[in-house]
Amino acid sequence: MDRNAPEALCDTAQSGYDDTKALIERWHGKGRALYAISPRFAITSTPAQLEASRVLVAEHPECYVQTHLSENAAEISFSMELYPDSPDYTGIYEDYGLLGPKTLLGHSIHLNHRETQVLAETQSVAVFCPTSNLFLGSGLF
Repeated sequence: MDRNAPEALCDTAQSGYDDTKALIERWHGKGRALYAISPRFAITSTPAQLEASRVLVAEHPECYVQTHLSENAAEISFSMELYPDSPDYTGIYEDYGLLGPKTLLGHSIHLNHRETQVLAETQSVAVFCPTSNLFLGSGLF
């Protein structure tokens, strides 16, 4: 995260890239461990951080990608304010080349028809998060 989060939890696009690179090298494919490149979600990621994530995915296509998508209406609205050139919330990740068969998208509750089509075409995986969705009352997958 490099914005819209507590300062103590934020990094920069460069430090996030560097740290992730080191963690992939240290852990991915060691025993049963598999690494997921994890921009938390669009609200807490600047374009620079999503671009760094794109570079990591290109450099490490064997890794997974995981992030949040469309958990509630307020999140969707704020994401679109931050990324007004994207067609919808899913389009933000699409624009940065982060969708594909190894992409895991937590929540994915409030998707429009275009978004479901894009997820199907890219073979991205919508992931139900029962504890979060039910506790927050965001909706059911």
